[in-house]
Amino acid sequence: MKKAKRTAAIRLDEKRPTKMAVPPEGVEIPDADIPTHRGPAKTDKKPKSRIGRRAGKVKPPLERVKIRRPRSSSKKVDFGDQQPRRGRRVGVGSNREQYVRLRIRLSNGRLWVVDSHLIDGPLGQATGFAGSNAYEVTLGDRLLHADALPDLGVQRSFPNPQGPPEQHGHYLTERSVYEFTARLPASELTPDTIGEITVRLHRLKEEAHVERIGEAPLSEQFAREMRPIAELVGLPDSVLPDSIEKRGGRTPSI
Repeated sequence: MKKAKRTAAIRLDEKRPTKMAVPPEGVEIPDADIPTHRGPAKTDKKPKSRIGRRAGKVKPPLERVKIRRPRSSSKKVDFGDQQPRRGRRVGVGSNREQYVRLRIRLSNGRLWVVDSHLIDGPLGQATGFAGSNAYEVTLGDRLLHADALPDLGVQRSFPNPQGPPEQHGHYLTERSVYEFTARLPASELTPDTIGEITVRLHRLKEEAHVERIGEAPLSEQFAREMRPIAELVGLPDSVLPDSIEKRGGRTPSI
C-alpha cells in the first residue's frame, strides 16, 4: 500500500519583511518614481567644495621621519697609521710604494744614466724574458728588478708598397748607440747603497720563463739562456728620490 507524499508546511519568519499584498480588484496602484540618472543642471554658479564633507577629508601631510644621529664623542679615536687619501703626502718619506725609472744609454760597450724619474705606484716583476735582450738591477747578490728588452738597438723601417721592390718589406738596422729604460724600487736607493747598485745588460740566447723570479741575479737563474754584455756599477746622486723630488722629476699617480 503506497503512502501519499505530504506537502511540508512553509515556515514563515515574522521578523523578516514580506512582499506587499496584492491589492483587491479595482484599486489603482500609484506609479513608482523611476530615476532618470541625469546629472545636475548646468548653471553659472561655481560648485561648492566638498572638502570636509562625507566625500572625503584632506589627509594631513606625512611627517618627516626623524633620523637619529650618533652622539658625538669628545674622546679622540686612535686610527693608528691611517691617513686620509687626499691629505696623505705622496713624496719622499711617505709609506706609499714608489719606484725610480732610469734612462740608460749604451755606447761602445759602456752604460751611463742620462735621466731619471720618480714614479708613484707599485713595481711589478716579469716572470718571462723574450726578445733579444734583458736587463737587471742588483744590490750586491740580491736582484732588485729585471725585465725584457725586445728589439733593443734595432731600427725598423716601414715598407713602401708604392716604391721599388726593395722597399716593399721591413728592414732592420742595428744602431751603435741606443737607450733603454730600467726600473728599481725607490726604497732601495739611499746614499749608502747607491754606490753598490749595478745595472747589467744581457743578451738572450733563447726565451726564459719561470713561475717566480728568485732573489739571485739573472746570470745565476738563467745561466744557459742569458749572457751579460755590459754593466754599470754605482749610480749618480741625481737618481736619489730626494734629488728627483727637488728638481720636479716625480710622476704622480692618477
